[in-house]
Amino acid sequence: MARSLPLWLRLQLSALRPAGPKAKAAVEAGQGEERADAPLLWIWAAGKCAEAAGLVARRVAARMPDIRIAMTVRGVEDPPDGLPEEVYFRPTPEDRPASVRLVLDAWRPDLVLIMDDLLPAALIAETQKRGIASVLADAKLGGQDGLRLDDVSLTLLGRIDRIYLRDEASLERVGDRLNGPVIVVNDGALGEPPQPLYGSEAERASMAESMGARPVWLAAAVPEAEVGPVTAAHRYAQRHAHRLLLLLAPDDESQGEALAAQLTAEGWSVARRSLEGEPELTTEIFIADDAMEYGLWYRLAALSYMGGTLSGTARAPRSPVEAAALGSAILHGPKLVPFREDYLRLEAAKACRGVVVPEDLPEVVADLIAPERSAQLAHNAWAVTSGGAGAVETIARDLAEILSGTQPARVA
Repeated sequence: MARSLPLWLRLQLSALRPAGPKAKAAVEAGQGEERADAPLLWIWAAGKCAEAAGLVARRVAARMPDIRIAMTVRGVEDPPDGLPEEVYFRPTPEDRPASVRLVLDAWRPDLVLIMDDLLPAALIAETQKRGIASVLADAKLGGQDGLRLDDVSLTLLGRIDRIYLRDEASLERVGDRLNGPVIVVNDGALGEPPQPLYGSEAERASMAESMGARPVWLAAAVPEAEVGPVTAAHRYAQRHAHRLLLLLAPDDESQGEALAAQLTAEGWSVARRSLEGEPELTTEIFIADDAMEYGLWYRLAALSYMGGTLSGTARAPRSPVEAAALGSAILHGPKLVPFREDYLRLEAAKACRGVVVPEDLPEVVADLIAPERSAQLAHNAWAVTSGGAGAVETIARDLAEILSGTQPARVA
């Protein structure tokens, strides 16, 4: 058994404290329910993992109709949406030995699933002592946003039976410092594939016919401060693809008329969705001034620049996942809020390209307009957005096999 003096001291000090009110509330709330003969899975999750924990709970319940699941979400009082009736949402007990023992005695779980980057030391130690199987899922180890790989964390990870990592980078960071757990590497964070934005196939076919074989790129939700850099990039990219068409969607669709007038005055051949309906063969910039049609624009554009990421001034920025789900390659600036986590996932999978300053935009647009370049980014992005669902299914299947007494088939 791996030992750590700091961990031992932490557990010894917390052992001096009695069972807390949250543990007592968790036991009292489910008096009798969790003691059924059916197998019991306890899901311990952090608040930011609540949605993913709910997905896993639903899939396990679908595989095992007689399962009972107790879910506790740290820092959250209300259950995630859509939990099946087999899931009991309970207060999260304090992570101290007395509280954990109180809940384990009352619930008697067959398996504990942890989805939290703050590893519950007392829970992990007590489950190991009692021989209760434990699993850590949706884990990212090391790096900027991952679990810190210090002595305490490594000792706790070594006491877990099975660990599901988000990516290969986590496995590389931990190296050979973990010998006990079975480690499975999933393709990205847990999640369901995003529902693609609606787009009329008849409209897409009509627009594609009017565009002919022209290469097309989209600048989505572009604020006023970024119109200049976007059009400069378009002019430069036209040298490499002289028939290149820009679909320019303003951050404020009501500014379509003013934007068209400005660009016409600058010498561009401009058309507007709300006026002309479709671009002509001579149109250089098509103002996509209808925010309800992003599903159409992403389907038409091989490359999408996500507006607001250069200046951070967009009032209604679009999520890069929208573009990824519809096969458009993604280009962005350094201002990633409010979709920072999505961009980081895509970057880790080499599924998007970023620029630091506006002056970098022209060269990158010109490079990514090449079909082989944009196609590779788009493929990687699609894999990221769809991979989370496969990871959920893998974990749910393996948990069901553990609970039914068989060995999970997939081992990394």
